[in-house]
Amino acid sequence: MQRRTLLALAIAASSLAVAPHSLAQSAKALAGTYSGVSFSMTDGAGKKTQIFGENPRAMMVLTPDGRYSIIVMRASLPKFASNARPKGTPEENKAVVDGSIAHFGRYTIDDKDSTITFHVESSTFPNWDREAQKRPFTLKGDELSYKVPTASTGTGSAEVIWKRMKPAL
Repeated sequence: MQRRTLLALAIAASSLAVAPHSLAQSAKALAGTYSGVSFSMTDGAGKKTQIFGENPRAMMVLTPDGRYSIIVMRASLPKFASNARPKGTPEENKAVVDGSIAHFGRYTIDDKDSTITFHVESSTFPNWDREAQKRPFTLKGDELSYKVPTASTGTGSAEVIWKRMKPAL
């Protein structure tokens, strides 16, 4: 009986030892710097819109050790008349909040389910702080896309498409 228990424990321990390695390999495969291609939202009626307009300015960095940072903004945010962020008008501030999102933290990959989970440490959308955001993804060549089941707009779902950037050197 003790042999079976020890054998079962040994098998369980070896499978636990393998899992982080395979996740690390997946993270290394996705690691890189990406530019945003498309951030489309589909509402309940099936209507698709570009959340951050055409040609959004966006960057995502995925490090091989499982850290990430995402910054997304509209290509045409208004300049503040006061030339000072703290003195922005309600309309200027609303345009910035509606036209951008950023978050950072850790990420993990589940190869079996083809999902990426962003473990958000902090976000400009505070409702995501300290939340895990699990998203099914596909990687085709230099294009990484994933689905956001509930968009930060509060309605509908989103599809995000990123393109891996070439080294800047």
